Amino acid sequence: MKAILFRQHGGPEVLQYVDVPDPEPRPNEILVRVRACALNHLDLWVRGGLPNVPIPLPHIPGSDVAGEIAKVGAEVTTVRVARK
Repeated sequence: MKAILFRQHGGPEVLQYVDVPDPEPRPNEILVRVRACALNHLDLWVRGGLPNVPIPLPHIPGSDVAGEIAKVGAEVTTVRVARK
């Protein structure tokens, strides 16, 4: 899949548009097929680096997403994959 990510903190110049592997949900997670994504101020603060808050890098920003459930982990029982 394509993603915007950053490997170091900084301004817009640290953003890269790259191919990344499709994620796999852990047993208690779901995977959302993102149809729309927005950035908010949290994404800007994380990109710039937050004092005393370790952010694992590389990081894909996008706090606000909308989409449909694509996969569910083995322990997930309250939702199911969206029908096409």
